Amino acid sequence: MNTNNENKEGKLLQVRSDILFHDLFNEHDITTLEWVVSKILDCEYNDIKGKVKVHNIRLTRVNKKERSKYVDLIVEYNQEKIIIELNNNFSGIYTRNILYAANVLLNNYKIQDDKNLDDDYYKKVVRVLLINLNWYPGIKGEDIKFKTIYEIPYSDIESSGYLLKIINVNLDYYKNLCYDKVKQIDKFYKLLTIDNKDDLNEVIKEEKLLTNYSNKLIDLSSNEKYVEAIMDEIIEENVAKQTAYLLGEQSGLEKGIEQGIEKGIQEKQNEVVLNMHNNNLSIQMIATCTNLTNEEVEDIINNNKD
Repeated sequence: MNTNNENKEGKLLQVRSDILFHDLFNEHDITTLEWVVSKILDCEYNDIKGKVKVHNIRLTRVNKKERSKYVDLIVEYNQEKIIIELNNNFSGIYTRNILYAANVLLNNYKIQDDKNLDDDYYKKVVRVLLINLNWYPGIKGEDIKFKTIYEIPYSDIESSGYLLKIINVNLDYYKNLCYDKVKQIDKFYKLLTIDNKDDLNEVIKEEKLLTNYSNKLIDLSSNEKYVEAIMDEIIEENVAKQTAYLLGEQSGLEKGIEQGIEKGIQEKQNEVVLNMHNNNLSIQMIATCTNLTNEEVEDIINNNKD
């Protein structure tokens, strides 16, 4: 477990958990969300104030076996819908997130008669911005670009602007930067990585609008039961995604490691395989994710049947 999240004096929870993310960014603190939108869109706060709306939406399941999921955050400003997803220990873009973003665009793209088209037509269409906030497994984040942008423009002749934009963010990169070294448009990404009161206080000196956010984060980080719930959620929700990291830890153990620790790692590996199997992942997919052979995966499943 990441030691940055330990509940020590001066230490704060990093925003690695869906639970914590939802508790910090929601309709009960519009000021914080207005600040977030102003940074993401690189707008003046006074232009944003009073114009941001919050949506809580559950993603549509493709089939009955698929686990239902709420979008982490959707905010709307002017002609912009901003979808924000927090991904812990993941090294890519969830396909379902992209499909949902495209569906939002489709539902808000209104066709007009050619005779009614004007130069501002595309500016009136609701645009969709999907932001994937990724904490990468192990040390892999060090080798991944800090921010990757994919963009679908209004049309072939448009020189700027977009209909759909996807921003893939490497939070591990921003974690190592000083707040005053981060561009205005990336301040939100850095905020999520802060894990101590000293750094948070430095931010608040510059960003007075984040006072409520700061107080909330400090209160939650000092609540032992809440911290325990966060730890449980991270373990439960991300055990499959942490497989590569856990197995990497196993391969790096010293030869003299105690047998009990080795047994614990084996049990965790079995738990990961069974978790993935119970979520209907194929044998081949489980083997690929865990660096096991198909036969080893099948043995684990067969040996743990009721």
